[in-house]
Amino acid sequence: MARLSVQTIMETIAATVNQAATMPTAGGSEFNLWLNFINKGVYDWATVHDWEDLRQTHKPAITSLTQASVALPQNFSKLAGNPKHWGTGITGGEDWPIIIPEETSLYNTTEKWAYVSGDLSTGFYLVWNPGTLASGASLSIPYYSTATSLASPAQVPIIPDSLYLVDRTIGYIFESRSDARFQQQESKARERLLQMIEANDVAKYDA
Repeated sequence: MARLSVQTIMETIAATVNQAATMPTAGGSEFNLWLNFINKGVYDWATVHDWEDLRQTHKPAITSLTQASVALPQNFSKLAGNPKHWGTGITGGEDWPIIIPEETSLYNTTEKWAYVSGDLSTGFYLVWNPGTLASGASLSIPYYSTATSLASPAQVPIIPDSLYLVDRTIGYIFESRSDARFQQQESKARERLLQMIEANDVAKYDA
């Protein structure tokens, strides 16, 4: 799969839409438009599947004597599994099950569970029950992150196959120009997306 910088992606796009393999001038209106389209393609890619490329682990510091919630990173999208807890008398760590807030009444106050609360504006956090996380305890919270926006020509997208962004962006450009060829480009991008999904799942489950 192709690993291309933003500059190379734009040069490849230009070869098709402008018949000249030259990147638009950085900071210019065409550059900014194309960069916006490329980032839109990145966001589209990030939201259609649970990508291993976006899997991260959050290990927050517990500093309070008792703590009932844990702030999640700004790039948090969703949990990728149960959080694990290490504390006094727990040497191997223990998984705490994730529930939805509406289920809390089904459990008693001493049962162990957690759920995600918050929103994109104010931030997300993990509510922990019983709320007795002690200072010095360790947590490991697996999660899928949001995709980072691209801003400069030298950056390389996290997407495994950057040619997906080429096809997707050409499709956006053609659509903005009312060029019917955008449907063909969207089809090419969709094929690359499906190939990435298959490769992601094979690498995850057949390793």
